[in-house]
Amino acid sequence: MYWRRWVRRSFLISYQEENGVESRNPCKCKTILHHNGSGELAYTSRLKTREVHRAITLHPVKDHRQMYRIHTYFKNFRIQELRERSLDLHRDISSALRELGVPADDVDDYMLPGEVPLFPAKVGEPGYLGDNKILGAPLDMNRYKPSEINDIVIYDFISKSLYSAFHSNPKRRIEKPLREALDDVIREVMEIINAPSRQRGRVIDFNELLYGYTRLQPLHGADHVLDLLLKYRRYRGRKMTAAVRRHAYLQQSFTAMEIRELPMGEPSPFEDPDILEKSEDGNTLPNDYEDFDESSVQQNSFFDFGKQKVKEALENGLMKLHENLPDVLKWNNKAFEEYPVHDRMVHFILPLSGRQEIFGRFMRNFEDIVLKSSEAVSLIVVSYLDSKHPLDYRNAELLINYYNEMYGSDIKLVQMGSNVFSRGAALTEGLKLCDDDDLVFFIDVDMMFNHISLRRIRVNTVKYNQVYFPIVFSEYNPDVVNGDEYNKFKGETIVEEIEAEQGVEEEDPVRSEIELANLKYSKEINDDNGYFRQYGFGILGIFKRDFLRVGGFDLSIKGWGMEDVQLFETLIKSNLSVYRIADESLIHIFHSVDCDKNLERSQFLMCLGTKASTYGSEKHMAYYMLNHPEVLWPDDFKEVKEEKGAS
Repeated sequence: MYWRRWVRRSFLISYQEENGVESRNPCKCKTILHHNGSGELAYTSRLKTREVHRAITLHPVKDHRQMYRIHTYFKNFRIQELRERSLDLHRDISSALRELGVPADDVDDYMLPGEVPLFPAKVGEPGYLGDNKILGAPLDMNRYKPSEINDIVIYDFISKSLYSAFHSNPKRRIEKPLREALDDVIREVMEIINAPSRQRGRVIDFNELLYGYTRLQPLHGADHVLDLLLKYRRYRGRKMTAAVRRHAYLQQSFTAMEIRELPMGEPSPFEDPDILEKSEDGNTLPNDYEDFDESSVQQNSFFDFGKQKVKEALENGLMKLHENLPDVLKWNNKAFEEYPVHDRMVHFILPLSGRQEIFGRFMRNFEDIVLKSSEAVSLIVVSYLDSKHPLDYRNAELLINYYNEMYGSDIKLVQMGSNVFSRGAALTEGLKLCDDDDLVFFIDVDMMFNHISLRRIRVNTVKYNQVYFPIVFSEYNPDVVNGDEYNKFKGETIVEEIEAEQGVEEEDPVRSEIELANLKYSKEINDDNGYFRQYGFGILGIFKRDFLRVGGFDLSIKGWGMEDVQLFETLIKSNLSVYRIADESLIHIFHSVDCDKNLERSQFLMCLGTKASTYGSEKHMAYYMLNHPEVLWPDDFKEVKEEKGAS
């Protein structure tokens, strides 16, 4: 124990002397031998901190999963270093060939002496090194040459707030992704600046970002111009400390695009209790392991040259590997050719409380897309009695019976009676009618879908791996979208220009029934008709087994909203991937929102926000305000009205 302490103490003194740190202040070494005093919570939060990046040891790590997480985190930095090295090599090649007078378009086919190709692998072939014309472009803030004025990529200005020229909110707080990106850029810049600090006897610390400019060029990368306030400290020779400002012109280049194919099979997670089956003697089968890295079966059989011949070991090992593959990857299985992803059964679960007319519209949509085309989709309706419209409860049952008799379908109805409506409880009740391995899709009665929607649900929801949270397109109020006072100034006459028809009209192509159904249940997607509901989490594709593994809904939440947000946060923290993308085939039809004042404050404010966001676009609101100056300047009009009344 004393020896260990003496060695550690001597190392601290040696490090301090090399870096100009006085030995009587050993606390400086906390930066390299970092101790986190949070106990069990040590290093469980963000790893992207200055302390973690400066340290050579991290202590304590109480959980092996955190050890793997830290290991992966630093491996990512190694990957980043290799990518940067690859970019440097591409730039060196491009620069050298430019000096030789080789045109940029001929670089990929350039032959070295001896008829050796510079880039042997072409696009789509294994070992392809990327497009040198893009990756080898020299570092320049003007790499992108716009052909038109509309193609110019405008900088955003960064100060205490973020200022954008073409954003709907020109002045707003700096979003978290941009803030994190700036932190990464500044940290890397400071590491580059301080790399030769030992030789130069000085350290420069980051103090503050005064202002900056940033833009994203989709082809090349991100450009930053940053005004940094730094602290200069010289510890060798004449010691001094001074504040300095420096402009940094930075460019983060994109590397080559990579595509990774994910198998559509469903390999079970190792820790799933249903997979750890017991044998007759009570021992667990292949998943029980003694060694942390390899199972006992692998230790005793795979490449065990001492007990088996080489050929037998190879065959045994390959068969073990084959048995553990998902069905889609098994080379002697018909599932490789006919994996039933696109025909997989999807179980719709629909909560309903009153709203008979809207439910009738949904059922017509369901009839055209599912019932008439025999799609592998089932429907479970969980109905509540609405005291304001009690007849809707019985009418919903009659409508479901009508469709079941007409198409011989099996639309299920769960009647909740006069219980207090809770969307989470309704979906949970509907799930009870599904098996654990069923793919379920939580949907609302206001949604409109088509065949494209069903395909995306099946493809993007992967058991044990991924859940699908589509970002749906939400319609604005049609009275606003089509209203004159929201689209033109008072007294303004808009003449619609009708283009003269030229030539012979082309006949419409013959479309299949599926294509016609997709067109029927589609809408024009633009900023005037609606918006993608980025903060809506109610529509979800998930396997029931995965839903149960994360704990399901918080059933204590009653009334409108919040249960989907809680589930989304739970899934984000789980080991499941959350796939979230704008889906223009899922349309949320407009309906007025009535916010109950008896809701919890957070639910009530969320309801008001949704109600305001679905009213109309920024353009519609601007026209309305300009056409109604009494709303824009109420005090001025109030004074004028009082003066007229007095006279």
